[in-house]
Amino acid sequence: MGRTVIKFGGALITEKESRKVFRPDTILALAPIISDMSDSGMDLIIVHGAGSFGHIDAKSGDLSKGHIPGREDEQRRAREIVMESMNELNKSIVSILEEHGINCRCHPPREWANGTGPEFKGDIRRFEEKGYVHVTFGDVVDVSGRREFGILSGDHLMERLSTELSEVDKVVFLLDGIDGLYDKDPRMEGSRMIPVWTSSTSYETSINELTDVTGGMALKVEVASRISKSVPLVSFVNGLDPENLHNLLIGEHFVGTRFERAKSDE
Repeated sequence: MGRTVIKFGGALITEKESRKVFRPDTILALAPIISDMSDSGMDLIIVHGAGSFGHIDAKSGDLSKGHIPGREDEQRRAREIVMESMNELNKSIVSILEEHGINCRCHPPREWANGTGPEFKGDIRRFEEKGYVHVTFGDVVDVSGRREFGILSGDHLMERLSTELSEVDKVVFLLDGIDGLYDKDPRMEGSRMIPVWTSSTSYETSINELTDVTGGMALKVEVASRISKSVPLVSFVNGLDPENLHNLLIGEHFVGTRFERAKSDE
């Protein structure tokens, strides 16, 4: 059985517009699926977003821009707050998983990664150790040079883990209450879910500039598209539908958006 990388989106696991509000029921519903798959021999990696535990304070401190002269004290406090908050969120998620018998090993990026974007530095072989469900998350990390620090997105973690580790055959992005990628805002009349996405597919998206510091849905689509060039199954699915996730993981029919290479990409 191959390796599967799953993203718990920040909007799925937190109330993203309200500072530091965790949604434990979401993890409680997903944990039995993760436990069953782990027990069956599937190697699993979970990457979780920051949601309201990271984006709001990171935005107020402009942490994604790195060091800003004259704002050192403010940014230092913001970094400390974000790191403490991410520890709290990670602990909340992992404690629920462990209550379901899942043996987790956490890898905070600040301890092993340097830089931001898809080419960040850091040895990811730590995620290959057998016997664990490995967990990591978007985080504040050191950056070489004048920037000094920045925000390493969970989506860029997904990209390196999915494309550089061996035997990855499934990559899943769990969304908050929507079944996949839509051609426009899913709340709009006439919106349509896109069952198969290629680089020639058109869609509309927007980033919440008030809270999202890592690119929102547009970045997820960009990353998923690149991952699909080397991983057989890359999908966006509804994180509030555990049964559908289970069907995907065991190779049965599921509802969602599947990313495929366009013929022009081959």
